[in-house]
Amino acid sequence: MKRLLVLIAGWAMSTLASAQYCSIDGFANDELRLQSYQRSQAATSFNISCDTGYSILFSSQNLTSADGMSYVSNGPYKLRTKLNLRGANNNVWGIPLQQSAAQRQKYIVSVQLIDNPLNGVPAGTYRDRISVDINF
Repeated sequence: MKRLLVLIAGWAMSTLASAQYCSIDGFANDELRLQSYQRSQAATSFNISCDTGYSILFSSQNLTSADGMSYVSNGPYKLRTKLNLRGANNNVWGIPLQQSAAQRQKYIVSVQLIDNPLNGVPAGTYRDRISVDINF
């Protein structure tokens, strides 16, 4: 009986010693607000620290292509946007990217309004939702 307890305790300690850790912090903005003119831009940044390799997936609710083309919408009306990513290996959207372990890897997400909102588009609130999924 004592041997079994020792083995279980040893296994539990080795499991704790190999626990993986990732954190996300330092958000510059939690919302990207574009102005109502063509080529308006907005950006945010954040840091990820992981003691192991991880995959990161940047996506958008209205994403139309892996190069970051998307749109903001108020329902029936859409305005095209271009999403950009810095800090990962590539500016790729909607596809998981493998990243090495790192302390405070900085990521910058920016968006630019492609369409002119003054050309036949009604005023209103236009939205898109950007998501970041991390698997480690």
